[in-house]
Amino acid sequence: MFKIFHSYGKYGVNIFFVISGFIIPLSMDKAKYSIKYYFRFLYKRAIRLHPPYLIALALTLLLTALANRVKHIAFPENLTSIIQSCFYLHIPTDNPVFWTLQVEAEYYIFIAGFFVLLKNFPKAALCIGIITLMFLTRTEIAKHISLLNYIIFFLIGVVGYMIYNKTGSFVLNIICLLSLVIFSFTFYEIAASVASLLTVAFILLYKGPGNKFLDPFGEISYSLYLIHFPIGVKLLNLTYNHVNPRYYIFLFVITLAVVSGFAWLFWKFVEKPFGDLSNKIKYGESKKSPKSLVV
Repeated sequence: MFKIFHSYGKYGVNIFFVISGFIIPLSMDKAKYSIKYYFRFLYKRAIRLHPPYLIALALTLLLTALANRVKHIAFPENLTSIIQSCFYLHIPTDNPVFWTLQVEAEYYIFIAGFFVLLKNFPKAALCIGIITLMFLTRTEIAKHISLLNYIIFFLIGVVGYMIYNKTGSFVLNIICLLSLVIFSFTFYEIAASVASLLTVAFILLYKGPGNKFLDPFGEISYSLYLIHFPIGVKLLNLTYNHVNPRYYIFLFVITLAVVSGFAWLFWKFVEKPFGDLSNKIKYGESKKSPKSLVV
């Protein structure tokens, strides 16, 4: 079971990128976003996500400092690396999942402009945009822009939004979606492609009710993502040598419960206040939308 988590859990990132590709333009449409709100959109996203990240970064560095002091080893960061970390330019060793936030930030910069093209020129934006971006992913430019290495997964979600929202040509949207999926199968890991395909298929085809049991985990998911590595891994490192291997499953469950508890506290006192502040920033008179679309 642990090997399965280790081997396939990482593809949750691809699932997240597809969901982000879908839900961000959908929420922008519901909020009547236009290009004049470009910087307000970025400001809104920054208020929503960056302060919790900075606090999670501070928590990570504090736990690293305490753990390394106990181990009598040097603190791995310096002033330069810490400042770089504040702007997603350096990834602390004890929280490697932070790398995705740089990709997500670059996606916001991209979608804030590309969304306007999708709304006003959907056919041209898809045909020219997707072909251009596919080409760029195979060039040297991708070594300097992190988003290009994962843009295909975001675009699968974006095209899914266009199908869901009945934007542009349905036939063209389907062709573009299939092209993106085939491209991902050709140039990316099979498991990542399968995860992405299943995600967009589930979004578009599932018509049943939501699962109320999972709602709280969805609510705290960003907080859980930010802090699960330094807290969960540190806890496991402290305890697994003192636990009989036959009880590792209980150690896993206890660790999950502890991390979820910390994530709820982080959401309650850190993420939620900034999320509420972000939601007060409007583009205009919004369309009526379900609460689940507020991001």
